[in-house]
Amino acid sequence: MATFFVIPPRECLEQAIVEFVARVLPSVPTSPAVLEAFLGALELEANRKEDVYFIHREDLGGFDDPVRELIEAFGAETGDKVVEIGATVSHRVATLRRCTVRERVSEKAVNR
Repeated sequence: MATFFVIPPRECLEQAIVEFVARVLPSVPTSPAVLEAFLGALELEANRKEDVYFIHREDLGGFDDPVRELIEAFGAETGDKVVEIGATVSHRVATLRRCTVRERVSEKAVNR
């Protein structure tokens, strides 16, 4: 079984990194290279574990049902886990929504 992490858009993650660096290392600029390195490390970490996928929110179609989009666009199947991580607001912890894919959409149902 696979686990799909639907993570905030790249822009939101980049902004959070900039804010974090500003808090812990005042006056140290955050270059685009630092942002790219962080996001690259995140993807590398995801790829270290078999059947774990990080998908940025903007890589989905923008519909109301991310689970259906994961099924249709990324091949999620019955029993796969989905962890949606919401964007943070201010210094609050991001919201989490966990679920399990209940059934795979058949090709015929998708074409209706």
